Amino acid sequence: MQNSTPAGQADAGKQTFQAICAGCHGLDGKGAERGPDIATRPQIVQLSDDKLMEILRGGRPAAGMPPFEYLGSEKLTAVLAYLRTLQGKGGSATLTGNPTNGKTLFFGTARCSQCHMVQGAGGFLGRDLSNYGGTLSAAEIRAKIVNPGDSKANKTASVTMANGQKFAGVIRNEDNFSIQLQSTDGAFHFLNRSDIAHLELLPEPIMPSDYASSLKPSDLDDLASYLVTAAKSGQVKKDWQGEDEN
Repeated sequence: MQNSTPAGQADAGKQTFQAICAGCHGLDGKGAERGPDIATRPQIVQLSDDKLMEILRGGRPAAGMPPFEYLGSEKLTAVLAYLRTLQGKGGSATLTGNPTNGKTLFFGTARCSQCHMVQGAGGFLGRDLSNYGGTLSAAEIRAKIVNPGDSKANKTASVTMANGQKFAGVIRNEDNFSIQLQSTDGAFHFLNRSDIAHLELLPEPIMPSDYASSLKPSDLDDLASYLVTAAKSGQVKKDWQGEDEN
């Protein structure tokens, strides 16, 4: 008889997923040549369990996905439980940190909220992290806090226009003819490249690169746990309000 706990269901669903789903979606669910990412893609992660079960049962023939109703409710429920673990939302996920302490750090001494927003509170120069913990595990989030990367989104751009006007902020969009820059006061500026005299990305990243040394290991665990629980809390609210149904 199948283990009815979330962890037991996920374990049972793993074998079915790897045998039937992984050929198209990859062993990690993040997509392959024949199927899309169903582990981190927000449009999929944010679907309710009922909606995902509907897709599993009926498939998406127009997109090349066959129906799997023949597997029966027990196996499909197990596959869904395993998919949720791939999405970082399964019941078997273990949080080693304290989410309450993490929230205090996020909006306090760690200074995360100076750039990032969670559920409407915080800054805007960094990405909105309200749903960030819904697609990554706490361990993955912790790794990204310690090593945020060197992308353009993590750099401040300094722009001097031909008329002497200066801007500093983050490049949100750009093409061969223009740049959309959000300055540190939150305003958006649409700049023609032909009017720009000088543009450079400042070497110092926006997100501190010393969290591995400036924060204790327990602080990193607390921050990661806060982001995971915040994402789950936000998803429960959406499901309750029916916002995930189109």
